[in-house]
Amino acid sequence: MGTHLRYSVDRDDTEHPQVAMKRLGITYQHATPQSIGDQWWFWNCENIPKQLPFYIMELNVNPRNFIGFGFSEDLVEMIEGYDKG
Repeated sequence: MGTHLRYSVDRDDTEHPQVAMKRLGITYQHATPQSIGDQWWFWNCENIPKQLPFYIMELNVNPRNFIGFGFSEDLVEMIEGYDKG
């Protein structure tokens, strides 16, 4: 698996998280909005700058823990099976 990132939308900027990631040059395999925590989770990110903005941080979770809570077995297998090529 690659690096997963958490984007906190609890701030004054109105830029959409996916637009901000594109502006920063960060690519990702899949994005999951987390409305309860005002966050977006980005899975298997690449081209991550050395210095991230304060509202983006590494996400250290196991996607398997979320099966049945918005994640399917297929989604988790896709995330876990990611190959940078």
